[in-house]
Amino acid sequence: MAQQTKLKNNDLKRNLLPNNNPPQSTVKPTSDSSSWLSLLGFAFLAFNSGMAVYRSRDDFWSVLFVVSSFLDLLLLFYCLKKFEKTPRDSPTRGHLKIAVWSLSTFLTLMFSYRVAALMPIAVAIIVWVMSLGTIGAGFYLFFIYKEELPEKVSSDEKPALKTAEGP
Repeated sequence: MAQQTKLKNNDLKRNLLPNNNPPQSTVKPTSDSSSWLSLLGFAFLAFNSGMAVYRSRDDFWSVLFVVSSFLDLLLLFYCLKKFEKTPRDSPTRGHLKIAVWSLSTFLTLMFSYRVAALMPIAVAIIVWVMSLGTIGAGFYLFFIYKEELPEKVSSDEKPALKTAEGP
């Protein structure tokens, strides 16, 4: 009985006292868990694109729109996956940024054109303004805005705790 109490107390101390070691993650940092979901999404996209091509097989421009949108999305997701895996200081990262922005811009322009063609002129103007604003914001965030990285704190220094001031 005393042994069990001692073990429980040790467990409590271990759980309650601050631990300087970071917790070990039990989840793998790979994307294996979501790969089946991505494949399912791409299969659904491919099926819908195939059905859209079949339904509009007599209209060349509609078929071209569906096929180019599908290929653009495939390339966009491929480039995004490579971009996320590329080290921050790699020159390849800059080329991938250009590719991602170009592909997303092309997709935005294609869909804006198709939507604006169906709308009254006032709504079409709003669609174009919103799409150009999205493209401009993406350009700014990808190429102009530079995120400030936090300074590294040495292992000897402890970061100061922020305290809230009362009224």
